[in-house]
Amino acid sequence: MVNEPVNGMWPSPFNAAFAGTVAVPNREIRIADCTLRDGEQQAGIVFDRVAKIRIAKALDEIGIYEIEAGTVASSQEDRDAIAEMVGLNMTAKISVLCRGLEQDIDQAHALGVWGVRLSFPISPIERRHKLKGIGDDDYLARALALTEYARGKGLYVVFSPYDTTRADLPFLRRVASEVARAGTVDRLRIVDTTGCALPAAIGFVTRQIREAAPDLPLEIHCHNDFGLACANTLAGVADGADYVSSTINGLGERCGNASTEEVLLALEVLYGVRTGVDLARLTEVSTLVSALSAIPVPVNKAVVGENAFRHEAGMVVAGVLKDPFTAEAYQPGIVGQRREILLGKKSGLVSIGHKVAQLGLDVDEARFQPLLDEVKALAVKNGRALTDDEFRALAHA
Repeated sequence: MVNEPVNGMWPSPFNAAFAGTVAVPNREIRIADCTLRDGEQQAGIVFDRVAKIRIAKALDEIGIYEIEAGTVASSQEDRDAIAEMVGLNMTAKISVLCRGLEQDIDQAHALGVWGVRLSFPISPIERRHKLKGIGDDDYLARALALTEYARGKGLYVVFSPYDTTRADLPFLRRVASEVARAGTVDRLRIVDTTGCALPAAIGFVTRQIREAAPDLPLEIHCHNDFGLACANTLAGVADGADYVSSTINGLGERCGNASTEEVLLALEVLYGVRTGVDLARLTEVSTLVSALSAIPVPVNKAVVGENAFRHEAGMVVAGVLKDPFTAEAYQPGIVGQRREILLGKKSGLVSIGHKVAQLGLDVDEARFQPLLDEVKALAVKNGRALTDDEFRALAHA
């Protein structure tokens, strides 16, 4: 059991005992980012063509394997953006979401995309309200016909029986087995549509599908209604999914999806899996998506939040200044962040000394305690930590 930093990372040494198949040598886990489709489906978000192209380029530049570029039936604006993405000849694969209609597949083919994601609800409640109560046999026949039609167009086919986690298990196994046997599907996407499954349940469903269709590649797509999207995604990966469907900043329907940046860091740091993504640009891409979506990133957001590497409490700062790994599991530069020491109500004398040195101020050590008292008083008065300029003013006074 190794218990020391490696490559700027120092996770729990106990992780190794539970990494399982995730950390199997040479296993490839690929990100199929759906910021431009499910991310935009978050209520109130609008990505125009220019915004979509900017985000797509950024995702491609950092090494994202696949970009789910939008829904072909959504709008002409979307279709124009998708066509432009295809024309850029990016390294990332370009796929689109299609309803269970041949006309959507025809539109996708006309746009020149690499692949289609056939969205076809499988749970009893979804089928009752969205597919007019279609029976099992008719559902399966329609699924096979649609996937065969798409395959006939030369498209890579991802079958997405959404609301997978509320499906009838025997029927779910039957569908997975039949589409695999027919050879009309390249990948099956497991979808926790309402974010209602436990991580253990996601693992169970993934294993069940893997058992029914051993050679069919699987993708995991989880929503965050209970704050479990990242954990559920990792559970799916641990039990056989090799593709992750996620969004930058966790954007998406209702409470959003698994955050691409969180899943990537968990895979890289906690499981020791190299994803091939340029992690050092994650904060940059997060900032871009936040600006274009007009959705602020919470300061305490994992990986890319402003507070991810900020420290204020005196005891914490005393440790961090001696060894950052006392409070951090990986170095901030890995994700394009930087460490910051704040001065506020919870600060200690070590923080004062650090900030004086950092700002190059001429302050005698005898003044540190009175200065600390002033810092605490001003922080309480303002209800926040001090800015560097405010501390300079106190120090000069």
